[in-house]
Amino acid sequence: MKYILNIIIMIITASIFTACGSTYTKPIPSGVIEDREVVIKAEDGSFEIKGEFSSPFVSEVHYHSYNINGSRFLKGYRRALEFGAKHVRVKVPYTDKELYGVLALDNADVRGIGKGVESYKIIIPKAYVDATKGGKISVVYEYYHIEDKDSLSDLTQVKKYSWVLWLSDEDIFR
Repeated sequence: MKYILNIIIMIITASIFTACGSTYTKPIPSGVIEDREVVIKAEDGSFEIKGEFSSPFVSEVHYHSYNINGSRFLKGYRRALEFGAKHVRVKVPYTDKELYGVLALDNADVRGIGKGVESYKIIIPKAYVDATKGGKISVVYEYYHIEDKDSLSDLTQVKKYSWVLWLSDEDIFR
């Protein structure tokens, strides 16, 4: 039974991935960081975002709830870096220490529905910052759903991530 379930998940994932190429995506041109005191800076100095911002880069990570979850999500920054995510430093109002991070800003699936397909809304709750203590990884993100009436499988429960930010209080993302 477990074998059959794994095959079904692989087939669904493959069908989603074949529909995730650039032909089936649209840009998310801008976003907002909800807390005006939060600043996200690229470690290479290529961008700094705070408040309202234009997307400084596009990654092609295309994570969704069928291909990553749980503990795999915590280590997902490795693949994200291979697909254009950026090393960042993050200043938040809850601590004097800048956090280390990896930021992915993806395009949206054209079948996507919800606010997350039009613009990024970055929120970093205090509890997620507190969870980074001692070199632990905390992950914040925004997702949207897929509306696909022509698919052979029901994709309405798939959560696609428009942005993902991995955080830690130590530089563990190298």
